[in-house]
Amino acid sequence: MDKVVSLILFGLIVSTMSLRLQARRSVVDSVINVTDKYNEEMARNVANGGANIALNALTLDVTSTQSADDISLYNGRYSYYIERQAQDATLGPTQVRVTSIGTFHNDTHTVVVLLTRPSFSRYAYFSNHEGNIWFWSGDTLRGPVHTNTYFQMGGTPVFFGKVTSHQIYNSYHPYREYPYGSTNPRFLGGTEWQVPALTMPSEIPPELISDAQNGGIYINNRYAWLKFQSNGTVKIASKNSSSNPPSGAYTTYNLSNTNGVIYIHYNSNRPVVKVKGTVNGRVTVATRGSIKVTDDLVYADNPQTNPNSDDMIGLAAARNIIVTNNQHDQDRTIQATVMTMNPSTSYNKNFWVYHYNTDRYGTLHLYGGLIQQSRGAVGLTGSSYSRKGYLKDYRWDSRLRKMVPPSFPMLFVLRKIAWWD
Repeated sequence: MDKVVSLILFGLIVSTMSLRLQARRSVVDSVINVTDKYNEEMARNVANGGANIALNALTLDVTSTQSADDISLYNGRYSYYIERQAQDATLGPTQVRVTSIGTFHNDTHTVVVLLTRPSFSRYAYFSNHEGNIWFWSGDTLRGPVHTNTYFQMGGTPVFFGKVTSHQIYNSYHPYREYPYGSTNPRFLGGTEWQVPALTMPSEIPPELISDAQNGGIYINNRYAWLKFQSNGTVKIASKNSSSNPPSGAYTTYNLSNTNGVIYIHYNSNRPVVKVKGTVNGRVTVATRGSIKVTDDLVYADNPQTNPNSDDMIGLAAARNIIVTNNQHDQDRTIQATVMTMNPSTSYNKNFWVYHYNTDRYGTLHLYGGLIQQSRGAVGLTGSSYSRKGYLKDYRWDSRLRKMVPPSFPMLFVLRKIAWWD
């Protein structure tokens, strides 16, 4: 009997000790699990903190590629690096990728943020300053439209895309209405007023110039003539006097053998570049001076009939883009994204039509986009007989949602596409 009792007591003791050991082991395991989860979460916090620090750096300088290596944060360490298409060809031309790596004790966590720096080419129409120029009956714009001031409307202009402005005319009217007659613009794509202002550059961005010098076409002359050919070439002549060059002065370039960036520079004066022809390929023509469009500028493969066309041209001038050689009651077609940066608010500055106030032309068909520092004059309002200059038919090239002319100037903002944590 004593032996039985002893065995029972021994069993109880062993069981109790086993339970205590299991409980102790469970507590230890729980502590380890809590510690592991804490370390994992802290590594995640450090990585996210590093990503936010990188984004702050990009807010101060959207062109930054400066990395950070092994920096202390939250008793951990982080590193980040910034990549663009130059570092990773799989990225789009406007995309920026930030990779942040956080460590805490022995745990590591990686955060990847994908951003886009939109190109100005995304706009059908953009102005930094509208001046005393009006949208009028007969004007038709398709695609996104924005101004950093406020619009002036008369009659029934039609807008198929969203219309935004940074300023409003007054608390009762977001845009200024023409004081004589009715004003009833048709906003078919919606409106948004008092949105943030979007800064424009005042000169051609240095990265565009660098691309012209490295794989593009860089011209150093006071005057240049560019004739685009439907076979994918461009004929270029340049000299320091304004007289027309002889046919033998032109050099033929195959666009497919370049990166598509053409820049015309001249130190002592701002250059004048004359452009016309049929574009086959992707190209941007830029200058620190002015560009004159002397005839129709169109695509070999018209995207209005073939949306899969890969022909695209951007024109960027630090001063003006002028439509010249206009004919009475005749239309002009420009298939291009056009950008001017002249700070002057005169009617005959930025994008404007030569003799806009002395003769009546047909309709200016602009297929692409128009971005300008200050709005230049295309025509004068009036009846169908008394008006001057061109009527406007501005159509946004919807391919610009995904395609960008080579090295075309970009906005000074970044927009988040995705955050992988």
